[in-house]
Amino acid sequence: MPQILDPLRILLVGAAYFLSLRVKRPGAGWLGLLVAIVIIAVGYPFVILGQSGDIAWMGGAVGVISNALIAGVVAGLLRLQRRFF
Repeated sequence: MPQILDPLRILLVGAAYFLSLRVKRPGAGWLGLLVAIVIIAVGYPFVILGQSGDIAWMGGAVGVISNALIAGVVAGLLRLQRRFF
């Protein structure tokens, strides 16, 4: 639960989502977003939190799920914003 509420993680995934919208080549935006989700999830425990070993890899695995949920929420909020405003 703490990973999904981490402001820095939300900011990084949100930035990756908005950058993926700017890609002109079809399909490349989603691929880039997927790569960014995995890189943020795996790199975050090692670089930001300073963890190592199995605990960092477990945090990375949970981070992939958290990042995917955050990207889904950002996409949903953007869709709602486009629909109603």
